Amino acid sequence: MKNLFKYTFIILLGALMTTATAIAQQQQMPPQPEPLSPEEVTDEDLQTLSDITKIGQGIQEEAEAKMKVVVEEGGIEFQRFQQIMMAQQNPQLASQIELTEGEQSTLQELQPDLMEINQEAQQQYIAAIEEEGMGLERFQQVAQAIQAHPEVAERFQEINSEEDSEGDDG
Repeated sequence: MKNLFKYTFIILLGALMTTATAIAQQQQMPPQPEPLSPEEVTDEDLQTLSDITKIGQGIQEEAEAKMKVVVEEGGIEFQRFQQIMMAQQNPQLASQIELTEGEQSTLQELQPDLMEINQEAQQQYIAAIEEEGMGLERFQQVAQAIQAHPEVAERFQEINSEEDSEGDDG
């Protein structure tokens, strides 16, 4: 389960970084980097990505805690907020969630604060990537290679499994 979360998280993180890059450079959309071939992805790349994933989990937890405070201070239960956000991202769920006018109004009021928290988290992710010695473009390429090539995803999971067992033993 832990490995599945890490794998899903890295895909989401890659998508987040792609989005962050696109938002940061709205006027001039840079071309998406091509995914690397499996041979171009080193174990060192995957190890670095694994380290970044761990840092990213902490960043995500911190951002979620801040969002929870903002949302609950706004008068919406955080679980309800999460349901609404999931429904907005998935059109099939949207019809199942009935959003009241009050909730919609509250969410619009909270949006600037939530966006600020999200932007802060994105900046922390980018800083973590750079601090780990991997550029944003390389990070995106490796994340895309994990998505595109099952053998790369398997190598990534193996590296995470080794770390998990070492962490459990030590």
